[in-house]
Amino acid sequence: MPRMLINKVVEWGERRAYQIKRGIMRYWCISTSAKNWEICRRNNTWGMDARYYVTLEKFLRAGDKAVVYTHGGIFRSIIEFIGQYFYSEEDLGWTKSKKPFSFPYRIKFRVIHETMHPVQISFSTEETEKKASWSNPNFIDDIVFIADKGRTWNQYLQVSIINITKEGFDKISQAIIGRRGS
Repeated sequence: MPRMLINKVVEWGERRAYQIKRGIMRYWCISTSAKNWEICRRNNTWGMDARYYVTLEKFLRAGDKAVVYTHGGIFRSIIEFIGQYFYSEEDLGWTKSKKPFSFPYRIKFRVIHETMHPVQISFSTEETEKKASWSNPNFIDDIVFIADKGRTWNQYLQVSIINITKEGFDKISQAIIGRRGS
């Protein structure tokens, strides 16, 4: 193993060393409101509620990467998770259903890239006279993990975090990085 890689393994700790040894890296899409994302960015912290504990414990690791989706059809950032997850009830200002909420299962991240001109998606397919019509072609048509391209497409992104393929991650990342004035 090259010396640089050995140094990186030591730097990232035991969990990351296991991932490198096994070749495990996962890609995610995290979803939140624009307001909660600003709080995440300010604190370099992603938080989830108890429903995501098993995912955090078993699957999400330092070194995993994610694209950030904010409600309203916007992909705006690429992040990398760092460190181990932790539990904290410290109030950072997040809300859930317009009420304060701590999202206590947390992991730190670093922003890899954030665009000032986010990638917008919307439905592209409608049914007219019992036939599919590709009525509004847009970037959603290039995203494999969003299979429903109709008006209910956003059901795929209503959860806090979902595992996506490297292909999906790369496609969205390239769009985020390629935006003019990023």
